[in-house]
Amino acid sequence: MRNSAVPCLCVMLVAAFFACDRAPAEPPDVLLITVDTLRADALHTYGFPQPSTPQMDALAARGALFENAIAASSRTVPSHASIMVSRWVRAHSVRSFNGSTRLEGHPTLAERFREAGYDTAAFVSNFVLQRRSGLDAGFELYDDALDASEAVRGGYLERSAAQTTARAVAWLAARAERPFFLWVHYQDPHGPYQPPEPFHESLDPVEVRVVRALPVLERDSGRAGIPRYQAVDAERRPAVYARRYAEEVAYTDAEIGKLVAAFEGTGAAERDRVILLTADHGESLGESGFFFQHGERTSPDQVHVPFLVLAPTVRPARFTERVHHIDVAPTLLALAGLPPLGDAQGESLVARIEGGKPAAERILFSESAREITAYRGDTYLQARPGRGALRSDPLAPEGVLRWIGSRREDDGRWLAALPDPALKAALEAHLAQRTPSAAAVELDRIDEESLRALGYVPEVPQAVPPH
Repeated sequence: MRNSAVPCLCVMLVAAFFACDRAPAEPPDVLLITVDTLRADALHTYGFPQPSTPQMDALAARGALFENAIAASSRTVPSHASIMVSRWVRAHSVRSFNGSTRLEGHPTLAERFREAGYDTAAFVSNFVLQRRSGLDAGFELYDDALDASEAVRGGYLERSAAQTTARAVAWLAARAERPFFLWVHYQDPHGPYQPPEPFHESLDPVEVRVVRALPVLERDSGRAGIPRYQAVDAERRPAVYARRYAEEVAYTDAEIGKLVAAFEGTGAAERDRVILLTADHGESLGESGFFFQHGERTSPDQVHVPFLVLAPTVRPARFTERVHHIDVAPTLLALAGLPPLGDAQGESLVARIEGGKPAAERILFSESAREITAYRGDTYLQARPGRGALRSDPLAPEGVLRWIGSRREDDGRWLAALPDPALKAALEAHLAQRTPSAAAVELDRIDEESLRALGYVPEVPQAVPPH
């Protein structure tokens, strides 16, 4: 972690060189919000039929909404690592592991803000995001104190959305002199779905693909049944779980409203405010036979996420082109008038959202431990390890891949029996990137139990994780 408590003159000069024509008169305050397990279509503004997310909908109405944002992974730590360093999962040290590796070796978004004289703080709510992950790099305050447990998994400590909001708002209340970069992560609506009052049973039934009662599985895969860690009481109806998931989203939405109100009422009046909201990944609600699960697949149900950007210079609009987690850091730095990260693989979206300049079509990648998907336009190509793949890295270029084929995102139907040649070539070239993973500190027994409670089996970088 770099230690720079005062503005770094050289960074500010470089920032002026890169962005002198659009740098704000005063450095803006910047808020990054990430929500765990939030699929895009769980928001009303993205198509959820009930008006259950008025706060995020209001943000969308004020800023730029990207309809087709893709997460770097369907797992929490890899996605957040890609957000912070603007690199593909395959190109940073976390890789697709979720709790047993750490981020290192690349400059981070928070480090860039801190070098530029910003106060930096993070409030995270998920066990796997604690400072062992390396995501604390660049943050003067990294609040990862988790002191609440859910009724269905009493041995697992996390932090509720209300607690996280309260701590972040308290920190905001002391801001005035210097600009700040604040990252707030909400654990809800990650399962098991336990919406608090008054959100419990507050929504109408949610339509799901399967209406029959499902068995509770002996494991957490979610394949054709309710994952073990998701089971609540004796409930077996998938529609009830889907409704509870939507109610968790509604609860989180209300807390986001409180956070944004505090953020917009804090700091120096002459400073602009910048907000970017996204999610680390989505959640399967019956797609491809998976229920209430994430982590194995990289199909749209698990990696299509919301992506909202607000700034005084951003015109309210909806954009259809695909964007990605790796675009978060370049976009926020450009809006703040700061230089980009030196080895960023993403693109700034500022020219698009400020002036409407069309964005070039790109091939974007999402990776889990057992699957990788290449997205281009409204099609995507999936590949999974086949017989003979290496156990240490099933998606290594020398491993055997099983090509699943090309599909269209809107209905998931096959477009071709054989892979799209251009997507196949791009995916093969992408797999040639293979940054070594970096082991985190050794997990103790309590840590392992917490990972199991989250639905993740403890992993080591040398092994193939089950999700």
